[in-house]
Amino acid sequence: MAEDDIHQPNDKFVKATFSVPDNARAFFQSHLPAHLAPLFDWDSLRHIPSTFIAPQFAASESDLLFSVRISDRKGYVYLLFEHQSTEDPRMALRLLGYIVQIWQRFVRENPQSTKLPAVFPLVLAQGKRPWKTSTKLEDLIDLPSGVAEHLGPWQPALLFHLMELVRIPYEELHGNPNATLALRALKAEPFDQLLSEVVWDETLLKRISEDALEHFLRYIVDADVDESLFLQRIHSLQSPPLTPHTMTLAERLIQRGRNEGISQGISQGISQGISQGEIRAMRAAILRTLELRHGTVPTQLANALAQISDESHLQRLLESAVLSSSPDQFAQTL
Repeated sequence: MAEDDIHQPNDKFVKATFSVPDNARAFFQSHLPAHLAPLFDWDSLRHIPSTFIAPQFAASESDLLFSVRISDRKGYVYLLFEHQSTEDPRMALRLLGYIVQIWQRFVRENPQSTKLPAVFPLVLAQGKRPWKTSTKLEDLIDLPSGVAEHLGPWQPALLFHLMELVRIPYEELHGNPNATLALRALKAEPFDQLLSEVVWDETLLKRISEDALEHFLRYIVDADVDESLFLQRIHSLQSPPLTPHTMTLAERLIQRGRNEGISQGISQGISQGISQGEIRAMRAAILRTLELRHGTVPTQLANALAQISDESHLQRLLESAVLSSSPDQFAQTL
């Protein structure tokens, strides 16, 4: 069902929603600490297409970088979306690495600048359980209490803002309608509540953009919810202008998902079929080589060969069959 090589509906939904500056602006203004939000010139907010995610974390997180003016100076807001099932106790260290990459990119693009721009890091966590991880890098540094006050000033410092959806009631997830719906859906997904009343709030659905509605419905289709329950939920909508359009769009997305799933299944089946055919051919070549060199092949040896499916192993066995002096000697290479 995936559009990409890796099936990442969370990543696609977050980026489709919050890469839109109006959605991101409303989200940041609503959920940044109250004393910090006024420091940013939100009208200057711009999404910068880029990613700083390490390859080993690509399946469990995604990121968005925004430029913004901070008191007439260039700055950044870095949003890291975490949707892995377990928290990383070294999240502050990982964030430090991403921020260093942002600064390195800035230096390459601004070689004459002697200053680095401020970066505000925000982690949006989707899991089922509240985190216990510290948001301070200094808490990761193992300094005995007797020397901390002396060596502490020489250690790097970093504080990130952690927003955990599991800790925030649905009614306290704010922003413009598009951002609010996305946050509710992201909060609901780990708990299999994507079809709940609080997500399908008609007063909210009627106010979102057409693009946001399609992203939302696609997210639900990609989450593999029960199709009949999904369509029942749409039928239950009471707003006449919303219902026909939503139903048509949902049915189109469901059919597209089916087609993608069929296409992916056929592709995988063909690939597996070719692989299995090659394996059978290699086994037959090994048996025929042994028969030509040594006459009959013991049944026990043939049965053992039939259990081997690794192509590189079979290739080595074919070479051994050519060079073997007897079936027993070949059997030692199995």
